[in-house]
Amino acid sequence: MKTSEYLKEMYPKINSLLGEIDNEVKESIKKIKKDYSIALVDEKINFLKIICDGEELNFNELKNKYLNEKEKKFIKEQVNIIDVSNENLLDTIEINNQVYFYENKEKGIIYDKKTNKPVGRITNGEYIFD
Repeated sequence: MKTSEYLKEMYPKINSLLGEIDNEVKESIKKIKKDYSIALVDEKINFLKIICDGEELNFNELKNKYLNEKEKKFIKEQVNIIDVSNENLLDTIEINNQVYFYENKEKGIIYDKKTNKPVGRITNGEYIFD
């Protein structure tokens, strides 16, 4: 009889502990899914950039065609950093009273001076804006 009473007292405690464990597992799964989603979107974006650079395609067109709205928001949240390692500094040019930075090479990228975001590229010596 004492065992039965003891089990009745333990049941709510065990149930409570199992509930806490269940909540912890659910939170861990949410975090893992979020991390996985971020990594997957980042890889998709990098893959699209590599394709665009290699095939001379417009990144914005492919982005709109192949990424969903949630993935597009992720791109906006990322900070664009211009790589200046190995003294690959950008040149400046003024077009229509607007100053831009650009990579002085074939297939070079043109950047907006104010936002540092890509706005076009150089193809066959011509400045082509997106």
